[in-house]
Amino acid sequence: MKALLLAMVLIIVSCTQKKKFSDETKKEAKMESSTEIRNVKPTDLKTGPDLSTPVISNAQKFIIPVPAFKGGGEPLIYPENNTNSGKPILDYEGKAIGKQGVVFFNYKDKSLQAAPGDGKSVIIINEVTDKQAETLDKEIRKLKADPNDLTLKEFKQILEFAHTKLNLSDMYNSTRSFIKEKMTSVLPDKDSKNGRITDEVYGFKKRDDRDINQAIYIPGEFVFEGPAASPQVFKNGGVIIEQEGKMRGVQPEIFLRTYRFADGKEIPSVESLHEQMKL
Repeated sequence: MKALLLAMVLIIVSCTQKKKFSDETKKEAKMESSTEIRNVKPTDLKTGPDLSTPVISNAQKFIIPVPAFKGGGEPLIYPENNTNSGKPILDYEGKAIGKQGVVFFNYKDKSLQAAPGDGKSVIIINEVTDKQAETLDKEIRKLKADPNDLTLKEFKQILEFAHTKLNLSDMYNSTRSFIKEKMTSVLPDKDSKNGRITDEVYGFKKRDDRDINQAIYIPGEFVFEGPAASPQVFKNGGVIIEQEGKMRGVQPEIFLRTYRFADGKEIPSVESLHEQMKL
């Protein structure tokens, strides 16, 4: 009887060890596969007939001009928790973005962003509702009547307010010239009546419907070395948008909410776009 019990115990232990070994092997295999993440660069992609899809943006955005900060702002260097800590923040062409300005974070793409504090840059906050725009405008004007007078501390305070209080996580840098050329006010009549416009690039904006961009769908997990200071992270595919020769990545769910085909029709899925898989 004792011999029988001992044999049963040995069988159970053996099965347990085999299962543990199997689970560990699967875990190791999963870890190995997770490290094979594609690194996509703008130079890997091409646009044109049969290579990309013409699209237009219908997203509402809030634009905050980056002031010409007194003293220039904070150094545009990678923070301490970055592998490039202390080094100048570079753009997608490998050039330094500038010496001073503002460093911030795009929580949607999990990427570091930076903009020079020379009075020529802006921060675009994406997917903003009428109510959020109104609340953000009031918060800014509590600090300064003219957003160009915000201090660096106040400016970063506003970005944090947008993220934590309004759940606006998708924000990135651009230029004043781009806003003037490509965007118009969402509520021009209301802005005019309320006297809210203190700067022509400031406030609640949308893209010009005639401004056609090119979209490329990339399936699977990858990182994109676009205009952000650190690579944009895409877990379940992503869309790369070409705008005037420059490319930036858009998360799939955001793309479907904020873009349409060039003829104005709704885009049913990111898979309906031209894709470039051989990278």
